[in-house]
Amino acid sequence: MCPPGYHVVQGFERTCHSGTKTWVDAHIRKNRGKIKPGLLKENLHFLFWNNGKKYPSLAAIEGYDNHEYDSLIQFWLDYWKIQGVKFPDDLDPLMVKALIAVESGFDPNAKSKESTATGLMQVTNQSLRVLGGFPNKAKWIEARDHLIHVSKEEKLDPVVSVALGTRLLGHKYSKIPKGREKNAITTIEGYHSFDSKGKAYAKKVIDFYNKSRVSK
Repeated sequence: MCPPGYHVVQGFERTCHSGTKTWVDAHIRKNRGKIKPGLLKENLHFLFWNNGKKYPSLAAIEGYDNHEYDSLIQFWLDYWKIQGVKFPDDLDPLMVKALIAVESGFDPNAKSKESTATGLMQVTNQSLRVLGGFPNKAKWIEARDHLIHVSKEEKLDPVVSVALGTRLLGHKYSKIPKGREKNAITTIEGYHSFDSKGKAYAKKVIDFYNKSRVSK
């Protein structure tokens, strides 16, 4: 782990000019050169594990007795809001927990059979590119701030997945089509797609949410 602006250099064997081989221990180095501004996996872990705040348990989602990721959900929503990412006023942590139940059933190793979506919040490789500020085929850069730079393998990490997923919700909120209400439901629709399938998806998430909120 290391704070934003730094990265971890893994231990490696170095050969000196004399031919002598020495071992260089893993260490932290300030970002420079080709490393773009943004958060790496080690930064995401640093921010979460050193936030110093104790979060309460959220209500259990119907059919799931899982509270392992409650703090992750609440921390990353708080963090992105503090950073200036906009979310709908009616989006709360329990809705995100309901979304995770629908996406992965709280399985951090979940992998979609239909797409590249993986992890708790089923983030796709395309979303990884968007949130990392990389251009698409038309060379259009969709996300330009609050970037996250992680590998396809790293998005299986729960800390990384929830950081990505909550950031993606904020991004989808900013992309709600003109003429549509900008609220939690349309944001959740966008997490899937802004079409009829997205509406069915959002209804399933909100149904989970409402039942869990009532039984709290």
